[in-house]
Amino acid sequence: MEIIIISIIAIIIIMVLMSANIKEMKEIASNEELNKIAKKYPSNTEICKEILKKLNNTKVKIEENTNSESTLYIAITDKISIGNTHESYTRIQTMAHECLHSVQDRKLLIFNFIYSNLYFIYFMVICILAILKKLPNELLLSNILLILSFINYAIRVFLENDAMIKAEYLAKKYLEDKKISNKEEIQKLTKGFQDLNNSCIKSTNCSLFVKIMIKVIIFNFLALIF
Repeated sequence: MEIIIISIIAIIIIMVLMSANIKEMKEIASNEELNKIAKKYPSNTEICKEILKKLNNTKVKIEENTNSESTLYIAITDKISIGNTHESYTRIQTMAHECLHSVQDRKLLIFNFIYSNLYFIYFMVICILAILKKLPNELLLSNILLILSFINYAIRVFLENDAMIKAEYLAKKYLEDKKISNKEEIQKLTKGFQDLNNSCIKSTNCSLFVKIMIKVIIFNFLALIF
């Protein structure tokens, strides 16, 4: 019971200190003036190709899936899947973000993919054991889950923060090299990237922490009631 209370308190503290205003983030991302400027730039696929070339990484596969809302780099297949960006100017920084994931330490990326799946399987197994009342040692399993959770959090936070921080500068460099917009327009787009990035970094860190703590709460709650 104590671990549940502590986990809830931890979630509340992190959400108060680090949660971002989702409504404000949507407003930043839907700036009509900046969206109009960004329409001058190539398609998402072309932007990806050009940025990957700057990063000396042209082997990455690129595909567009407008039925999806997510744009992500899939390490195991070395592929960038581009979702529906709703023609937002932020698509330029998003492409830079995913391209940066593709040049991160491949061993770490593959480890993260495998570890994340094993971590989730462990969580599901101990939850099922709790429901079936077959837990060999509830406290030990809970402590193992907590340790595995923070390892997962540390790896994910490093990968995401590294890509988010660098994406802002890479996107700016891309704009300057393309020479499509004038200096004032580039400054406006870059300011938009900065504003969104500040909120996204806090939001991502908060979201990842809350997700792992919720798993800890779920397991301990199941162990308590079954």
